[in-house]
Amino acid sequence: MRFLLLFSFSFLLSSATFSFSTHGAGILEILIESGSPVHTGFVVTFANKSHVTWRQLKADTPELLIFEDFDLLSSLLMNVTIHDNITSNSVVFSTGNKKVVDFDHLPLPYTGLQMKMKCAENWYGYYCHNHCVVKNELRCDEYGNPACAQGYCGSNCHKSGSDCPVFGNCSCINGGECIRRISESETICHCPTGYWGKDCKELEMYRQKRNLTTNFGGNLTVPNKFWNRTDIYQLFEKYGEKSRTSGHQDAQTYQSFGKLAEICVLIWLVATMGYYIVKCCGELEKNEKKIVETSGDEKKKTSEEEKKCILIEMNDM
Repeated sequence: MRFLLLFSFSFLLSSATFSFSTHGAGILEILIESGSPVHTGFVVTFANKSHVTWRQLKADTPELLIFEDFDLLSSLLMNVTIHDNITSNSVVFSTGNKKVVDFDHLPLPYTGLQMKMKCAENWYGYYCHNHCVVKNELRCDEYGNPACAQGYCGSNCHKSGSDCPVFGNCSCINGGECIRRISESETICHCPTGYWGKDCKELEMYRQKRNLTTNFGGNLTVPNKFWNRTDIYQLFEKYGEKSRTSGHQDAQTYQSFGKLAEICVLIWLVATMGYYIVKCCGELEKNEKKIVETSGDEKKKTSEEEKKCILIEMNDM
């Protein structure tokens, strides 16, 4: 019986371990600035799961928050709520087009706010579901299709030199890289974040205009200092790169609250099963002890009765 309980416990543990849902490669970045120090909470809700955190914002200092693991195929809309002790404001926007979420005006004490969706490293496409790895002479276009670096060609980009046509019609600027898709003979410019177009000369000004909805608090607003900035993509890159290279936590990454809840449920299940296993094993040991004691008493009683019978027989003689 004990082995059966332990087997059931092990099976439950292994089943629970592999029951977590697969997380996606979508990332939300929130760049925010406050005019005064404020303790601010952020609740990001997507596909019925919430990412939750608090952050102490310093006065006139941009802060970058990064929320990961969004499966963009599971939903099209995301809800972000920003709240403190005085105000609470929310916005709903589309996640698929990777546009910057832009606001004309913001409620005090906030003076700057932008939000942006992007794909995790090595993931591409509208829903961040196409995997492609850049290495050596291999490159990836914006959709995750494999391509060859300048000067290389072939099905695996293994050819170079005279075997490959000259990239004569490719003149990328602003840090763009000339590549050739493996499935095509035409060369294109792979543009860095913030630029687009044939030669990467156009600033990427694709934005979603949104207004924050006030849940509670005052309605006093100020112009968004990040609004309509041509370098907004570079600003995101600046604070993201600063956190990666300096070790200073200007950007902090937060995982899914739903994942934490799953872990808590697993711990509860393990603790509950452990309790009942210990309890059942204790009951079994008690029952076994009682059986042994009862058996001993019966044997003792039988032995005494036998002695009495022998004495009676001897007296009769």
